Amino acid sequence: MPALTKDDPFLLIQFDAPSPGLLREGNTCILNLPIPLLAGRQNAESCPMPGARIVENETLMLLETDEELVGTIIVPAHGRLEEPTRQAYHQLLSTCADRKMHLHRVWNYVPDINAVKQGLENYRQFNIGRWMAFEQLFGRDLRAFMPAASAVGISSPAIILIFIAGKTQPVYLENPSQIPAYHYPSDYGPRPPSFARAVLVPDQKGEIQGYLSGTASIEGHLSVGEGDWHQQFRTTMRNIHIMLERMGMTAILQSEKAAQKAQLTLQDLRCYLRHPEMLPLIQDWFKEEAPWLADQITYQQADICRADLDLEIEAILSKRI
Repeated sequence: MPALTKDDPFLLIQFDAPSPGLLREGNTCILNLPIPLLAGRQNAESCPMPGARIVENETLMLLETDEELVGTIIVPAHGRLEEPTRQAYHQLLSTCADRKMHLHRVWNYVPDINAVKQGLENYRQFNIGRWMAFEQLFGRDLRAFMPAASAVGISSPAIILIFIAGKTQPVYLENPSQIPAYHYPSDYGPRPPSFARAVLVPDQKGEIQGYLSGTASIEGHLSVGEGDWHQQFRTTMRNIHIMLERMGMTAILQSEKAAQKAQLTLQDLRCYLRHPEMLPLIQDWFKEEAPWLADQITYQQADICRADLDLEIEAILSKRI
């Protein structure tokens, strides 16, 4: 993150919050996020936006410049999730469309993500609402506009979105060993998930921003390693290797020297764990997999979007070109 000055607006995300909420203190936009931090960074993270304008209403808080948007949306969700999700995504996609910006990355926090209510899992209800919003804006071409994303559970009754968008049209990437999520069969719900496995965003400063979506132990469209944490970790890391190769960023896993030579910078590496007791095992396996990155990982406790899986890993990287 760039260094902050006292006058720079920024988004502050506070973890371990007792309940979700948006508030503003001067130039600071604060999101209280009820997701536990297990290890890694401090209980808050900031996203500075020098020169940004602040836009806010009851459900949205947005930092915007002429080239980029960073913001968050909270919509209460006390019953089924289709409609509040559609409302949240309609607001998000309309905000981007009004400014002629492309959605690059979304972090989705879904209440009780694996709970089954009125005969349908909450995540599947969420996917219906998200798909409806994309379809309403983009019609039959909706699959061509889906961002990098992750979706994990929270215990509070609200849909929470954190997002990044910009003027630049991103490059969308898929994993050849996985079926694109938006082509999943109906076994996974009436509407499939709406995201790309990764996106690349070049800028005018000679850098490429890479967003690796939440990545889990999936081959084709099938979950791999239910109940076997080590197999899940190995399959997840294979998928990450494949995607980083497609992104041109595999050097980040090799060594600090290799990353520097490739002009790669790791901005965020995050691992969600369903069970807190997994933490020491995953930490040890990461030390074996990528020793120099082991101390740069943020671990958070959250239910994963598939009830038969227990971990998910995501990353943000940049590369000089």
